[in-house]
Amino acid sequence: MQNKDFYPDPKEKLDASDDFASFLQAEGGGDLAPLSRAPIQGAVKIAFWGLRLYIVAMLILVTIGFTHGMH
Repeated sequence: MQNKDFYPDPKEKLDASDDFASFLQAEGGGDLAPLSRAPIQGAVKIAFWGLRLYIVAMLILVTIGFTHGMH
């Protein structure tokens, strides 16, 4: 016999909202704190600018390839 926990019926919808609510209440969780975006600094900022420049260069090369490839 298959264990329903490990092999659920694919036709049956799983409603975990009550389980999650009881878990959150048991763990003392309340409202979730709002998230804010972390500032990008240092080497990560340089890497992102490098990726942007790489993408622009590749777009230029692809454009040149398409225009010179059509005869």
